[in-house]
Amino acid sequence: PLPESRERLDQLLLTMKKYPSLNIEIQGFICCEYSQFDGMDNDTQTMNLSENRAKFIYDFLVREGIDGNRLQYKGYGSSRPKIFPETTDEDKQANRRVEIKVLR
Repeated sequence: PLPESRERLDQLLLTMKKYPSLNIEIQGFICCEYSQFDGMDNDTQTMNLSENRAKFIYDFLVREGIDGNRLQYKGYGSSRPKIFPETTDEDKQANRRVEIKVLR
């Protein structure tokens, strides 16, 4: 994650601790790759970058004491771009993201 994401991760952790019945889905997304579902994760050399982004957040929350049964994670690849077509670096960065969906 980007260094500026740490504050948001901490906010998510505090929210999960404050609301112990809250269940979420952590959704990972990528930019720029429309010829296949997902992109290459250079760290793992696998073609599941969006899932790995979501799993990173899942692992962080579990490591910090959140019950994994309250969490789901899923990679959506480039299937739901916020901006299309991506014409600038800012557009691409907006599509590289993790979103949280409240399940209950």
